Amino acid sequence: MVKRSDKKNELIRISERLFIEKGYEETSVDDILNASGLSKGGFYHYFKSKDEVLTESINNIIEKLLELLEPVVEDKDLNALEKLKLFLKKKSELQNSNREYAKYLSMLLKSDFTLYKYYVTVAHKFVSPLGRIIEQGVNEGIFSVKFPYETADILLRTVVSLPQSIFYNDYINDEIKHANYTISINDMFVKALGLDSDEIIF
Repeated sequence: MVKRSDKKNELIRISERLFIEKGYEETSVDDILNASGLSKGGFYHYFKSKDEVLTESINNIIEKLLELLEPVVEDKDLNALEKLKLFLKKKSELQNSNREYAKYLSMLLKSDFTLYKYYVTVAHKFVSPLGRIIEQGVNEGIFSVKFPYETADILLRTVVSLPQSIFYNDYINDEIKHANYTISINDMFVKALGLDSDEIIF
């Protein structure tokens, strides 16, 4: 017997695949029903709308990243710069190991509606823990930042908006352009945090 939570997760996975293939706006609840074999009553047992499926999907993505971040933030043996580097490394590993994840993010950020949903969720979930890392770095004399949480918000929005770039596929698939992007984003973090110019974060 399939557990309710398993069926709900299956619905999310099916919806994500359809969102990638057809686009979010072009995917209807009927499309999800046809792909899943559920009745309308079965769908609405788990979700009130397609928007709610999207919200749950985005929350799942964010929660996976938060599972990587929270232990890093709470590690008392690491200074702030070590925490920042470790988190970014774990985030990169998660994305690089899952091409479907990258494709899904690319789809999400092409739509104003899904972009808004994604940004709101990221801001709500991530600004506080990243701000705590930056604040720790200020207290340790590692970072030179006036407003840690505002800086965290700006840096997060810069990183998560990458799939919006017209060069996104090049940054992902072209080794030289990927390296150039990495150097550029590293320079931005270095300057924003007030670090030495030769510091490597990414």
